[in-house]
Amino acid sequence: MKQFITLILCGVLAINTLAQTDTTKVKVLKKNVVTVVENEDGTRVKVGNDKGVEVITDDWGDTTHIRVGRRTFEVVDDWKGTHVNVSKEPRVKRWTGSFNPHWAGLEVGMNLFSETDYSLYGGDEFFDLIPGKSLTWNLNFAEWAFKNEQNNFGLVTGLGFSFSDYTFDRAITIEKEFGDGMIVPVPLDPNGLKKSKLTITYLTAPLMLEIKTPLRMGGSRLYLAGGVIGGINIGSHTKYKYRKDKEKFRSNYHLNTFKYELTGRIGFGDFCVFANYSMTPLFKDGKGPELNPLMIGISFPNI
Repeated sequence: MKQFITLILCGVLAINTLAQTDTTKVKVLKKNVVTVVENEDGTRVKVGNDKGVEVITDDWGDTTHIRVGRRTFEVVDDWKGTHVNVSKEPRVKRWTGSFNPHWAGLEVGMNLFSETDYSLYGGDEFFDLIPGKSLTWNLNFAEWAFKNEQNNFGLVTGLGFSFSDYTFDRAITIEKEFGDGMIVPVPLDPNGLKKSKLTITYLTAPLMLEIKTPLRMGGSRLYLAGGVIGGINIGSHTKYKYRKDKEKFRSNYHLNTFKYELTGRIGFGDFCVFANYSMTPLFKDGKGPELNPLMIGISFPNI
């Protein structure tokens, strides 16, 4: 090993870009590539920065230390023979001050209605839901942020898919009256009915202002975000299921093609809670009950 180190030293001295009494550095484009330090205790060769490769030989013992990133390999030559000890430095999460937006990731929320109007149906609230089974899953797959120089707030946008289930509390499904009329409830046989729901898929894009507060927990800071989420309906269907049978029907069901929601979010690191309030009714005007969706959920950004 010492002969190998000596060969490295000879090559470095031949380049000799910057030499001192006991230190030799090799630079490429003004950056240190190899640093060799030799003193009375031994020889140290470092390749790259502090996270690179480092080899240390001990002139007073029989141990060679080789560090690669956070792992250290000790080659020990003693009376038992030659063996290798491996250790690893724990990863310390430090706040770097950089701005990390919190949109891309996975979200799940419960679907409710903030406002309802069944005047077209004589007050028959047939669109009542089972909240625990009326969920929206959001898969946000892209994000971009336009941040300030201090990295404490930014304008966030991105793209995602939203899959919303509205599970009926009653034994019904829905269809268009007379082929293209307004939405009406259709009774189903309750015996053996497991579920009946309306499912809508949206392509979504947010425009949010995200602010990092001074409050910190470990390497994460408390952040607040708010803004608008726009969506375009790319598909919808109803589905009901019995123990041994199921039916699925695709239609637009007079759903609004576009929607926009107000959103508010608060979180630490890769977890947050949010609420989305839809400013657009679920159905087109005069084609169904007037329902404004409200979603309350949790988000796991950056997973």
